[in-house]
Amino acid sequence: MSGATALGILLVLGGLGGLGFGLFALLRGGRGQSGGIGPIPERWMHVFAGVRMLVFGIVCLAAGGYFLYSSLG
Repeated sequence: MSGATALGILLVLGGLGGLGFGLFALLRGGRGQSGGIGPIPERWMHVFAGVRMLVFGIVCLAAGGYFLYSSLG
């Protein structure tokens, strides 16, 4: 297995994990919890983290797909 293939697989798995955690943070995170960091309530921290993880997951999936595609050709 070449390095590009291994990196592509790792990036795809990381991207799927990022998408999963991001969706969880957006759909479930922060509900029924009180508190927060300063003026930011708990729910908005989870929304921010969820969007950040979704973007990370999409970028990792795209990069992993690129590495896998380039290693096959």
